Amino acid sequence: MGVEVVNSGGFEVAPAPFEGKPEKNGKLDQGKGDDAPINFGSVGELPKNAEENNNKVVNSDAPKNAAEEWPVAKQIHSFYLVKYRSYADPKIKAKLDLADKELEKLNKARTGVLDKLRAKRAERSELFDLLDPLKSERKGFNTMFDEKRKEMEPLQQALGKLRSNDGGSARGPAICSSEEELNSMIYSYQYRIQHESIPLTEEKQILKEIRLLEGTRDKVIANAAMRAKIKESMGQKDDIQGQVKLMGAGLDGVKKERQAISARINELSEKLKATKDEITVLENELKTVSEKRDKAYSNIHDLRRQRDETNSEYYQNRTVLNKARDLAAQKNISELEVLANAEVEKFISLWCSKKNFREDYEKRILQSLDSRQLSRDGRMRNPDEKPLIAPEAAPSKATPSETEVVPKAKAKPQPKEEPVSAPKPDATVAQNTEKAKDAVKVKNVADDDDDEVYGLGKPQKEEKPVDAATAKEMRKQEEIAKAKQAMERKKKLAEKAAAKAAIRAQKEAEKKEKKEITFSFLLYLNALCILLSPF
Repeated sequence: MGVEVVNSGGFEVAPAPFEGKPEKNGKLDQGKGDDAPINFGSVGELPKNAEENNNKVVNSDAPKNAAEEWPVAKQIHSFYLVKYRSYADPKIKAKLDLADKELEKLNKARTGVLDKLRAKRAERSELFDLLDPLKSERKGFNTMFDEKRKEMEPLQQALGKLRSNDGGSARGPAICSSEEELNSMIYSYQYRIQHESIPLTEEKQILKEIRLLEGTRDKVIANAAMRAKIKESMGQKDDIQGQVKLMGAGLDGVKKERQAISARINELSEKLKATKDEITVLENELKTVSEKRDKAYSNIHDLRRQRDETNSEYYQNRTVLNKARDLAAQKNISELEVLANAEVEKFISLWCSKKNFREDYEKRILQSLDSRQLSRDGRMRNPDEKPLIAPEAAPSKATPSETEVVPKAKAKPQPKEEPVSAPKPDATVAQNTEKAKDAVKVKNVADDDDDEVYGLGKPQKEEKPVDAATAKEMRKQEEIAKAKQAMERKKKLAEKAAAKAAIRAQKEAEKKEKKEITFSFLLYLNALCILLSPF
């Protein structure tokens, strides 16, 4: 004997299957024995085919027992279980829809910021790829410049020593280049004293000069020895000057190339710095958007948890119905009957004792009744009766969310118009109207349970004067719009100031580079004059 649970309105019905002989071609098979002819006659007069007829009678499909001849009617066991329907709270559903839209906007904003961040990071990598070889090249030029300068230092020192030996200091007499020159000068002074008539003061001055020259004899001898050593090791003064000149020309070429590379490095470094600043701004923006997205995720999770808590009885009832189906499949009628009776008694007890339980159950089945054109008490709805569930009003135009502003780091300033806050008062009035509808419905339920609260039609929209709260909200939205425009103007001014600062820095760098070139040229002229001075 089988048991099956079927659905009937708000209850679960469990009928048992039919038990009996199967039908053939839609009719019960009655067998051939009922219509077989019976022959009468003497025992001795048997027909020729008597034996064959006897075999046919024995092998016919005549019913073997009464149960097959008269099948018993199908026995059905029906068990009724209360079914709880799921309920979608309109308020929670509206909040979930709004949270989903906000999450979608935040995801789009985050994707846009990530794309910009990837582009800027790729640009930074390209700048690094350009800077690294330039820095290596500049390092090579610095090494070459230092080597050439070290090679030129001994030659310059030798030229300096040779030039310092050519004349004296401002306080003393000139130092002669050789001892022969010193003797010649002393002899000329002595000749003047001996053969010329000069005053006494001049003679004293000449004697003083002779004594000073005699005092420089040791130094002249040492300088002559050093000069001879320099000429022996490095050559003549002209040869040394030629070598210094050639080295100076090569050094100037290296210096110019190094300056060109340094200018290119400075330009790329400025671009790299600007890119890093933009990356920092985008990373902060990404952090802000991610925090808002996580907050939206948490809000959606909380709303879904509230929705599941509201439908906890529905999930429990679904478990009971699954258990009943399992018992019906196992043909366990006794336990199924116990389960059905227990659930019905539990439902009746809750229905009679708790008003909020009754209201919740009625609220859950209203949608099913309305879809089947039934009234609250289960009868067919009259043509003039209004539906149990009022049709939802058309959603008002959503106000712009804060998430639309987040990803726009460099948005263009909007024109100075303030129509942005115009639809917000309508949305606020619509919300106030919906709240008034809900309040009227709740009041009617509390006053009279027999009234068809859910069958009320959509109330007529009445033009009401704007109250103080709405006006305050309008002013608040206008102030927010003005603040946004002010922020955009400040951002534009900051961008202009940054551009001017960049141009000023570039001009200063060019000016500094010109000064360095001029100074290098003057140094070169000075060195050239020194080289071209007489021996």
